[in-house]
Amino acid sequence: MPTKVPGRDKANSPSLTPRARELRHSDTLAEKLAWMLLRNRQLLRYKFRRQLPLDNAIVDFCCLSLKLVVELDGAGHAYGFQAKRDRQRDRELEERGYRVLRVPNGMVLKAPTEFVKKIRERIAQLEQARLDELRRLKLI
Repeated sequence: MPTKVPGRDKANSPSLTPRARELRHSDTLAEKLAWMLLRNRQLLRYKFRRQLPLDNAIVDFCCLSLKLVVELDGAGHAYGFQAKRDRQRDRELEERGYRVLRVPNGMVLKAPTEFVKKIRERIAQLEQARLDELRRLKLI
């Protein structure tokens, strides 16, 4: 039985870990730039991981404390089978409490400040939702 890793609700599929390592070493230009912008707690002090296995999926970037997944999409993600597969995977992640933010590769490459702004906005929404929930539970 796989061991539970703190901060994750389910253990990763052992078969995905080697593939995730491979992906970390063969990232696209957009992924490299995005990682430069997200790594080392640069974005509002939140820790992001890259090419992280979550159950039967490997996500591009994930902030476990916020349960925020950031997926970079190339042109092929907008059409047909891949778009349908992405929607299904997003639903599965959302059922587990993750929020998925899909960003086109072009935004990262051509407008990195917009990319960061979009993630900051999503983080602000998630933080507000947390505060609202704490208020609803009368914990603050």
